[in-house]
Amino acid sequence: MYYKEIQFTHPSSARLYKRYMLEAKGLVEQLPNEQRFDILCEINSHIFEGLCYQFPNNRPTESDSIQLKFILDQLGSPHIFIAEMSAMAPVAPVKTYPSVREYAYKLISKLLQGLINIVYYSIYTLILLATFLILAKFVDPHGVGFFYSPNKFFIFGKLILQQEEATKYEQFGHYFIPIFLVIISILYYSSTLVSKLKKLTQHKY
Repeated sequence: MYYKEIQFTHPSSARLYKRYMLEAKGLVEQLPNEQRFDILCEINSHIFEGLCYQFPNNRPTESDSIQLKFILDQLGSPHIFIAEMSAMAPVAPVKTYPSVREYAYKLISKLLQGLINIVYYSIYTLILLATFLILAKFVDPHGVGFFYSPNKFFIFGKLILQQEEATKYEQFGHYFIPIFLVIISILYYSSTLVSKLKKLTQHKY
């Protein structure tokens, strides 16, 4: 967006006007486009209206450098004028955009958090499954276990059909429940480590 510059007929007035506006542009360069445009338009409007008010008999664009300097002195330096405008309407903060490196960190963080969550909930699913198998072992000691025989059986859990031949190949026997208690303990300890890792990555990224 651009404001309409005042076109003076006197070269000295044009130079004085452009020098003043150039200084103002430098002071608002870091502001957002819309706010920069509003401030420059306001300054430009004050200059034009000041010339019309002080010299009603002359066309503002025909004012000489002495007349223009009188208006600019009344307006004050661009620095003071802009500071006064900022006091009346606080300057909006400059928008900042994340760098490529920050985008990369955020992407890594999201992927890592997603992977950790999958591992975390998988561990708890295994804990629930192991607990269910322990309870099922109490209810049906012969139908629950680890049944394995090369080229014959590989059944882990509860037999759907009670087959006398399959029960002969139960591998854990009386150690089934103790083994699963140890497995649950290991899984629970692993879940605490994963939880700590999750918190650590959240602070790091």
